[in-house]
Amino acid sequence: MSETRSEEISELAGATAVEACWVQWAALGSPAASVRRVSPSAIVDVEALILLSVHASERERRLADLVSWWARVGSGLTSVQRFRSVADAFPVGGQYGLSVFASLAEEAGDRRWSRHVDPDMERPPTRNKGTDAPNLSESCALWPRLRAGFGVGAKADALAYLLGSRGAWASTKEIAFATGYSTVAARSATTEMALARFIRETGDRPVQYSAPPESWAALLELPGTPPEAPPWRFWSEIFAFLAGATEWSRSVSDPAAPGSHVLASRARDLLERHTRAFAFNRIAAPDPDGYRGLAAVEGLLATTRVVAEWVKGHL
Repeated sequence: MSETRSEEISELAGATAVEACWVQWAALGSPAASVRRVSPSAIVDVEALILLSVHASERERRLADLVSWWARVGSGLTSVQRFRSVADAFPVGGQYGLSVFASLAEEAGDRRWSRHVDPDMERPPTRNKGTDAPNLSESCALWPRLRAGFGVGAKADALAYLLGSRGAWASTKEIAFATGYSTVAARSATTEMALARFIRETGDRPVQYSAPPESWAALLELPGTPPEAPPWRFWSEIFAFLAGATEWSRSVSDPAAPGSHVLASRARDLLERHTRAFAFNRIAAPDPDGYRGLAAVEGLLATTRVVAEWVKGHL
């Protein structure tokens, strides 16, 4: 197992994760982030951003301050249900991220998170830096803005996905995958929104849905000529991949690391786990079938390079 390959994967994935966090926090009004970066162009995924920030805080400690700030000012715009779903897609540290944020949110007074606080975990320090409210004026803050207006739940999240799809049609299965809700919850949400004529539905089976982009863009006063919603990216899966690649690299340097064949098998599992997300995001990632046995490590490196480059161009 080449240490050089592992170090390159760690550096690529880690640096990309930190940059993505800074850029997306800037869109939510964090003063610590906004002085460093311009706002992103794509819709921000709050739950995935928090989890990636907790994971990347080992590399960039100031990200922990932003997580603490959001727990204080934005926990009410954060979905407990979706957070749990996204955490499951992350490596082992995803559950730790859930516990960290739950502890901070509970301390800030949001009791919805109490059941997810790990009583045995040392409580992270509370930092009261930053503004007293998030800034949802940036178009890329569309998702939490819809939650502020319609409530936190499957309807606001499905609408965010459809608006970010810019008029494209989507099935309930695709909406469920994008938002992290069950297919049943996604179907119930879209059926009721179609009944209210908030979104359109096809007459065919299986039913597909679309949100009229021009009408919603005008109502939400989104920028552009003509105005349009920012694009949707499947950030939860991409961020989970970056965290997974970093976690894999750490396991290589662990004194108790398993043999090369086991590590290679884990690298291949990581690639296969996110193949669907690469396809949805139109990322030209290498085919895992082209990297058998120990070559899976080369496949992970090649994929990390492609994903890192894609993230930089699509934030």
